[in-house]
Amino acid sequence: MMTKQTTLRLMILASISSMDSLSLTSFAATLSNSGNTSSVSTVSEQLKPSLVGVFINGQEVDAVDMLYDARVNELSENNTTTGPLQANTYYFLSKDDLIRLTGVTFEPSTQNNQTDQIAKANTLYLAKTPIGDAKLTESDIIKKDNKEYLALSSLKKLGITADYNQANLAINLNMGWRPESINNGAAANNKDNTEKLPIDYYPSKAGLLGLSFDSSLNVSETRTAPNQPQSTNRNIYANVGAFGYGLGGVWGAKAVGVDSHSENINNDKFKDTAVDGFSTLPSDWEIDNLYWAKSGEKVATRLGINQPNSLGQGAQTSGSEFTGALIAYSNRDIGRHLSYFDDNSSSLLQNTSQDYQHIIGTGEPGGVAELRIDGRAVARVQISLDGRYEFLNLDVSQLNLTDTLVEIAIFAYPLARQPLEVRPIFLGKRRTNAATNELLIEAGIGRAGNAFNSDSNDNHETAAHVYAEYGLNNRMAVRGGVNTNLQNNSSDSDDSVSWHTGLNYSPSTRSNIDLSYANTPNQELWQAQLQYHLEKLWANYQYNLREYDNVSSAAAGSQRDERHQLFLNYQPTNRTNITLNQYYEDIANNLDSESYYAYAGINHQFSNALNGGLNWDTRGDRYNYRLSWQDINRQGYDNRVGQNTVGLSGDNDSDTLSLRHQFNDQTSLGQSISYRHGHSNLLYQGDINHRFDGIGLGGGSPLSTVSNLLSLGYSLYDNQIGWQADWQLTHQNSVNVSIGYKHKYVDSISTERLDGLIIDDVLIRDKSLPAWTQNNYLYARLSFDMFKAPKQNLKLGNYPRQSLGSVIIDIAHPAEPKLDSESMQFTLDNQKVQSSLLGSSDTSSQYLISNIKAGEYTLNMDAKDLPLEYSTSKLPTPRIRVINYAPTSVPMGLQKTYGISGKVADAKQGIEIGIYQGNQLVQSIVSGNFGYFQVFGLPAATYILKSPGYQEQKVVIDNDFVMQIVLPPEN
Repeated sequence: MMTKQTTLRLMILASISSMDSLSLTSFAATLSNSGNTSSVSTVSEQLKPSLVGVFINGQEVDAVDMLYDARVNELSENNTTTGPLQANTYYFLSKDDLIRLTGVTFEPSTQNNQTDQIAKANTLYLAKTPIGDAKLTESDIIKKDNKEYLALSSLKKLGITADYNQANLAINLNMGWRPESINNGAAANNKDNTEKLPIDYYPSKAGLLGLSFDSSLNVSETRTAPNQPQSTNRNIYANVGAFGYGLGGVWGAKAVGVDSHSENINNDKFKDTAVDGFSTLPSDWEIDNLYWAKSGEKVATRLGINQPNSLGQGAQTSGSEFTGALIAYSNRDIGRHLSYFDDNSSSLLQNTSQDYQHIIGTGEPGGVAELRIDGRAVARVQISLDGRYEFLNLDVSQLNLTDTLVEIAIFAYPLARQPLEVRPIFLGKRRTNAATNELLIEAGIGRAGNAFNSDSNDNHETAAHVYAEYGLNNRMAVRGGVNTNLQNNSSDSDDSVSWHTGLNYSPSTRSNIDLSYANTPNQELWQAQLQYHLEKLWANYQYNLREYDNVSSAAAGSQRDERHQLFLNYQPTNRTNITLNQYYEDIANNLDSESYYAYAGINHQFSNALNGGLNWDTRGDRYNYRLSWQDINRQGYDNRVGQNTVGLSGDNDSDTLSLRHQFNDQTSLGQSISYRHGHSNLLYQGDINHRFDGIGLGGGSPLSTVSNLLSLGYSLYDNQIGWQADWQLTHQNSVNVSIGYKHKYVDSISTERLDGLIIDDVLIRDKSLPAWTQNNYLYARLSFDMFKAPKQNLKLGNYPRQSLGSVIIDIAHPAEPKLDSESMQFTLDNQKVQSSLLGSSDTSSQYLISNIKAGEYTLNMDAKDLPLEYSTSKLPTPRIRVINYAPTSVPMGLQKTYGISGKVADAKQGIEIGIYQGNQLVQSIVSGNFGYFQVFGLPAATYILKSPGYQEQKVVIDNDFVMQIVLPPEN
């Protein structure tokens, strides 16, 4: 097989074709280290140069003169055990070429403050590479003609795998970095140091991002007895929220209003009360939330009404709401712990239950470590010169470790096809918020309660708390906290302090242990939890111990409560699931309740159509069951074919048989019959549901995006008929409206538990049901969200969630052609990013690039999603700044451009043609095959096509592309 050679390669082959015929003795090197007082070994003139090619990471980049020892030719004849790698000790590359080709730098070794006299005498250079530093000694360097050389074999110290290929007459250098990126990076750094690019567009200073509104109304009419007056109740609830950005952070606010009305009357007042409810505003308003928050890479702050987050698990001391300051710190990345900030946000951190672990090991220096999950490579890192590698922040919580194979493959260099070795990695799952070696802290101080409401915590106690969590290693995380603002604190002391501590440990892939302790002014809590899981069995044991002061008895001393819990879940097949939950309690104030009780359940899928379940509770020997059969013969793509569902369910008190027929994707009809044990009357219920979109309007109507669901139902029990009606409207931009009415409608047959709680012989007789006590019931709800993009009015919908910064590109364009693409591609510092359409009009469109890391970027627009009439070649490339939360608005303008296509009459290729506007050259092109040419990006104007030897052609572009232009020769 003949290898295709480049021009450079052919030149090298021709220049050294006679090298093998030279005498071996003429190249004998006289290397002697004995008695050598020089800092490097000096070689004789017998070591000759040779011109060879250089391949870096598989790409040919240059040709250099190397030195080689002719004794290498004797190796293949006299030593059959010597391989190509040992032969590399006979080939030498100059230090200057090595610096130029690889980006490695050499610094003379400083011999001051060195305690090791031997190292001081032998170390010549400190070589600096992107993967670490290495020391070079006298034995690593030789000198010839005042130039220093390194043997190819010694480059392994620098993380470079070097090999001389005799067949190709080339040196192959493989390394874990791109030398050109080092040079470009250094040039960029120098440029940044000398000239910082000006910022064209900055983030907005302050603004509104979104509004929310939620309101509900319910009106009920209740008759407790036939001759008693009716009771009419009305409840109104509403909340209004807003959130936005300002002062480099984000703010949110919410106000809540309620109104309640109740009266006993003899006449029918339900209608008037219901109508008044739609026109009545809540009378009692309060500020439910008000805050400002800001975050950086490691620190986040929140000021206002705060709720300390219960980050820990097990026994702990949770804090109550307070007004003041919260601050959080992570030595890794605070962003992944933050709550989402909007008008509902009440805390700074969230309980993410994330488990980021580090995989650290050793391998071939300068090589590559590859992380594999189930045989698929997910990440690669360079092994440093000390042999260490690290994979940071592997999210183990996303892996099923019992079924997942995690491996590390070690490669000698990045382009190596076969690994030197593959090592299995055994991981365990911690239940924690902190990554390995991550310290997470939350601290808060302020006034207990909501300071903006006059009726909240009149005592003005000081509230303070600190919580910390640390990932010791991949197996263990510890946590602890101190709090002076305990929830449900019954202590008389206002300055009482509560504290808690705990740890979570994963001894193996299949197990987890959590231990915790909490101490409050009036009780102590211990908790231990052990979790173990196999492929089909999951088990969880939990022990709780509580010691508390005896406040209900005259006897002095403390009391003790113990509780044992064992949860078992067994899944023998994909169709069967069995659960068993057991409890044993030793309670000090046991009111004749059972010490041991258990829940058991089984769910089984008999076939694709039939499934069922059975549950049992030892307390009272309660049971419930269900069976469901669904017609699976329906063709999903044929809406004309119906679908039937039959269900049977029940418990100790009643049984229900139900049937539902799905006519199509929009309409369904249901019917059920319920029987209460010991009673002769049956409960009949039925309903019909119909969903229709766009309320019958065409796609051009604003209401075409509305989805409606109408439901009508009835109930029949003891010859008494009740009915209900419900209507729900949902707009795709987050508008929800619902209204419903029930008249003597029976929701379900009551159970023994319900009877024991509220049924009284005086108020409700044997044949009555609790649901009948409400003769009429009306409910209504309206909620919607709105968002505001910069330079736009408020519109219905949700502002896309942002955890970082965002860029909004406001594009002005002609009315035709429209920008109707839902996404648009841009580049930020040459990195492609996708944007989503925020809104558009006839002459403008806004696109959002979301979740951009804070920094400075150069923005470019990509033309691939644009109509042909628009070109981005002349658009500016602004420099923008991005910060968290606040959007950066960038205006851009598009103009219609067209093009010219044609050919030169003599069909010649390579003819240069200039496009002129007046006497100014606009563009130039070269004719292609058969003399054809075309040019784009020309606005409407008059142009002249000029080319030496051809007649000038005048072209007028009006509102379309101009084609079939012929450029004839002058003669």
